[in-house]
Amino acid sequence: MSSISIRSTSAVARADVEGKDDQLRSPSISALSYSATKPELPLRWQVAMIALTCMCTFGNHWSNGLITTLKTTIEKKLKINNSEFATLVSVTNLVNTFLCIALGFVIDKFGGPLLSVILAAFHLVGAAIEAGATTNGLNSYHVLMAGKIIAAIGDGSLDNAQHKIFSTYFAPGNGFAVSIGLIWSMANLAQYVGQSTANVMSKNLGSYSWPLWIGATISLLSLLCAICVFFLDKYLRSHYEVVDYSKRFGQPSAGSAKGGTFHWPAVRQMPFTYWFVVLFATFENAGVQSFVSISTQFAQQRLKKGAVVGGWVSSFYLLLPVVLTPLEGVFIDTYGHRVTILFLSGCMFLISMILLRFSETVPTFVCAYVLYAFAQSFTPAPQVEIVRSIIPDPHYYATAFAIKKSIVQGSIVIIVTVAGKLQGLSPTNSLQSAVTVWLVYAFACVLISGALLLACYTSFGKRYLPAARLSEMQPKHLEREVEKLWELRLHTVTEEGKRDESMTPKEKEVALKSAVASSVSLYARWVAVGGGITIILIAWVIFGFGVAWGVHGSVTAGTTGE
Repeated sequence: MSSISIRSTSAVARADVEGKDDQLRSPSISALSYSATKPELPLRWQVAMIALTCMCTFGNHWSNGLITTLKTTIEKKLKINNSEFATLVSVTNLVNTFLCIALGFVIDKFGGPLLSVILAAFHLVGAAIEAGATTNGLNSYHVLMAGKIIAAIGDGSLDNAQHKIFSTYFAPGNGFAVSIGLIWSMANLAQYVGQSTANVMSKNLGSYSWPLWIGATISLLSLLCAICVFFLDKYLRSHYEVVDYSKRFGQPSAGSAKGGTFHWPAVRQMPFTYWFVVLFATFENAGVQSFVSISTQFAQQRLKKGAVVGGWVSSFYLLLPVVLTPLEGVFIDTYGHRVTILFLSGCMFLISMILLRFSETVPTFVCAYVLYAFAQSFTPAPQVEIVRSIIPDPHYYATAFAIKKSIVQGSIVIIVTVAGKLQGLSPTNSLQSAVTVWLVYAFACVLISGALLLACYTSFGKRYLPAARLSEMQPKHLEREVEKLWELRLHTVTEEGKRDESMTPKEKEVALKSAVASSVSLYARWVAVGGGITIILIAWVIFGFGVAWGVHGSVTAGTTGE
């Protein structure tokens, strides 16, 4: 006992004391010892968490394209026109323009596991109502619309809850990008299988309600996986040392995933680099992810083939990301270069749209679709990762991601409605003019990502957009780059002019990523917030015009953009 008595308090907290000595300690010391001696989280449990979390949206993505795939049958059975079908398939994007932001706040407050269960339940209920609306001769358009809206509540933010879970368990540069890549690999696989089997099942099973019921069954499986994630998270936190990487700097890193209450300054104080990324996503994500809404019909027009061939050609964009997104995640975790990947994605999207717009040959068309598939592969993972890496407070990650996603939703509504109007004006129902809209979007995203990439390698950009430069860095060189950027910024990043040696590298990194306290910076950020709100409001207005115009349903079949 004498050897134990001379140990320091920190040593007492370690797990090298025998059981008979534990009985002599007070309950508080015993609790401290237990907390400090939990084993590290084993790899097998990390893999289990990734697998179950990826499955939470499997049913969501399986069901995503079913309504669009069954368009002809639904219009015939429900006796609706193109305008009514356009409203049906576009309502998901419209609902999520504001809902994503509200749910982002809730996800940050209560954590990803709980919200995954709630949102997966919403999607299941909505999917079941959609299937019921087509069963036993009901064929109700209004019931189908109600189911679509309820499902949209879960669809829009379920992936955000997934990202929040992974941001808790994995740090940037240490598994986060890989986990995000795996999410999108599973998502594209689910959507591909759902879309490619819908018409086959409808024909062979004798009713178009069967694909919807099977989608609802897969959604039930996803809900069960979400429930498993919720309880697994509680189990792991109670039995292992789980480091919470979503905690704000300076707080304990282990413990509950719940956060604090939302404060409006968290939105308007996002650094200007963040708003640059949002602006890029407004064109890139909306353009890439909404082009699928016309890809099948465009393939039919260009190749002069039937719907089956057009569907197989246009579905190629779903297969490539299944393999590429996890590998891309490994690359980001190892080497960084997030902004470079954004720029490459924009360039491939632009070249693809140029080829589609100005070339009529089949080889060029195939090449364009391959480039589009690559652009689609390079879009999700670096977007999710870069938002995590550039915001100063990871506690507000879900909020930051939700703001970006809401604006992207609005942009999708705008682009597909305008494209639908252009197609409607064509005497031959051609999509050639509509592709011009996607070409403009692609050109804009290349300009924005090019400016952001230039900022990463110029002294001016490093001084005023240091978060962009840090997101480019290889993780092992991050601390060294923080010191270099700190010297460039001098004391402009601190309010009280602290000496360099008084701050740790982590404190300097947080300060570099934080918004600069100046009137010019504040004005620019207010303009960015106002611009985002304006895009959302324009989306609601133009959606109304789209319904009045009766835009072609296949064009407005937008997807749930990131």
